[in-house]
Amino acid sequence: MKLTILKDEFKKGLTYVERICAKNITLPILNHVLLSAGKNQLKLVTTNLEIASLYFCLAKVEKEGEITVPVRTLSDTVSLTETPSLDIEAKGKTLSLIGEDTKVQIKGMDPKDFPIIPKIEKSQEIEMNPKPLSEGILQVIDFCSPTQTRPELSGVFFSFSKDQLKIVTTDSFRLAEKTLFFEKPQELFEEKSFILPRGAAREIINMFSENENKIKLFCSSGQVMFESYFADSQNPQAQLISRLIEGEFPDYQAVIPKGYHTQVVLDKKQFLNKIKTASIFAGGGNEIMLSVDPKKSKVEISAQNTDLGEAALEIKAGAKGEKVKTCFNWRFLFEGISKIQTEEFIFELNQEGGPGVIKPKDNQDFLYILMPIKQG
Repeated sequence: MKLTILKDEFKKGLTYVERICAKNITLPILNHVLLSAGKNQLKLVTTNLEIASLYFCLAKVEKEGEITVPVRTLSDTVSLTETPSLDIEAKGKTLSLIGEDTKVQIKGMDPKDFPIIPKIEKSQEIEMNPKPLSEGILQVIDFCSPTQTRPELSGVFFSFSKDQLKIVTTDSFRLAEKTLFFEKPQELFEEKSFILPRGAAREIINMFSENENKIKLFCSSGQVMFESYFADSQNPQAQLISRLIEGEFPDYQAVIPKGYHTQVVLDKKQFLNKIKTASIFAGGGNEIMLSVDPKKSKVEISAQNTDLGEAALEIKAGAKGEKVKTCFNWRFLFEGISKIQTEEFIFELNQEGGPGVIKPKDNQDFLYILMPIKQG
């Protein structure tokens, strides 16, 4: 393998692919990046066996070939060099980097030992804008279940129809749903859904959130690939390939209340401030009490701690429906409301231990459902 590449292009590619590599003692090859030189490009590949990250760098290739080297060592070396371009050559298991101020040799491993990256058939594609996709994932990703006893709850559920995508997460105590609408209906489209591991969803944000061009999604049995392209080209620039989580996501639509007993419109900033104050006096279960009296147009927020004392706070609010009193985990409540992107939000409450529903006031593209704490 022998080629010349711009240093900044090489650095950008390494930044893309190195994030998924964690130090692996049992399988050292997973700490490596696979460099494959082909026609006019250098392909960089890393994997943690669940996710594979690929980046294609433009390069002047004199001799094709491949090698694997430790990705952190290579990335640190390239980042610190000040030369505008690098000559790269692989002989055996050694990679040489030569620039105006740099001459480095890095010991690698046999590329045949690198894990095989699955091939994704490009039979049906879904085209998306990367920025709203990344922002949508960011709104819901914190509500995945942290436990692996129910793996179907540990990932992010994607449900596609012809004109929209719903992104959903739940830990069984709360649930978040984000709806993204396509600019135009997807052609020749069959409805599909899958559960993406949380790590892969995070990597979508890392890899594609700054992309100005659209990305495409391709799905095959047990695997999915997100792909971005060079400007004004159909040649791939970056790919993220991930296995999918087996299992069936819960029928979450069944938990969404069809109505409400009480509806309140609240100022997001003021309400979060009141929750924070009440949380100082919350008990070990993080409980705070909400009392709504629509006739008085206010919400009372209270908390009590036998060691510290108690707090009783009020906030003005437009409310309708019945008088209601219910208890929530203040942290779960705070985290859900924090994801609202409007200054005001709607809070719908139900009697008899029914869930609370939180959504933006003027936009119905986000939904957060929280189960109350049962009082003894």
